[in-house]
Amino acid sequence: MRRAPLKLVLERRNFCRVDGDVLRAVRQARRRVIAVGLSILSLAFAVPVIGASAQSPQKYEVAGFREARFGMTERDVRAVLAKDFGKVTISRTVNPIEGTTVLTAQLASLDPAPGPAQVAYILGYSSKKLIQVNVIWTGEGDKEKLEPDAMVAAGTRLERYFAGYAWNKDTTRSGVPVGPNTVVLFSGEDDKKGAVRLIVDGVKYQMQRQGKEMTSPNPTGPAKLIINYIADRDNPDIAKIEKGKF
Repeated sequence: MRRAPLKLVLERRNFCRVDGDVLRAVRQARRRVIAVGLSILSLAFAVPVIGASAQSPQKYEVAGFREARFGMTERDVRAVLAKDFGKVTISRTVNPIEGTTVLTAQLASLDPAPGPAQVAYILGYSSKKLIQVNVIWTGEGDKEKLEPDAMVAAGTRLERYFAGYAWNKDTTRSGVPVGPNTVVLFSGEDDKKGAVRLIVDGVKYQMQRQGKEMTSPNPTGPAKLIINYIADRDNPDIAKIEKGKF
């Protein structure tokens, strides 16, 4: 029996991105309603309500991912990477536009999402130290285990996890469509400079605009789930051309 699509109340705000595989911007838009068109979902996303519980939730500080801490050198990152995941394949590339160095670990699996995953550690252009970590479930592998429903269900669990913490006032968002098949399931900013983005890509969704229901096109690739841990959301350490130079 097919379940009703999930409907989400949305608000947009600006986002930032350092790596080419993640979201660069969410532009200003009106409040909307979106539904992820997957049969498995009967859950709901919502912007956390401050003060809903008698006990204040713990603040989330965006400091890195697992043992990898922002500000670590490449040698430090390689050492903690081995501690976190053991012996794994690591590639080293340089982003030609942003000038950052990216160490990418290939993992056969990583809870809670299905299938293989990549963890990309991004080192800043000037500092050569860790400024961002992207965790990406690639959607590749056994098709039966990697149905979009399973990927979005894992995203729902992660959204609830992040929403259970306290974030900087008025910075949390959920269910923001940012592309034909891409939705930000959660975003939040800490009270320093850090930010977290949880994104699902490769899904079909519905949303209402001015009283009319609109459906996104069918995705052309597998569903992917992405988490961005960002050290400095407003001023990332990437290659830039100074104003007035040209």
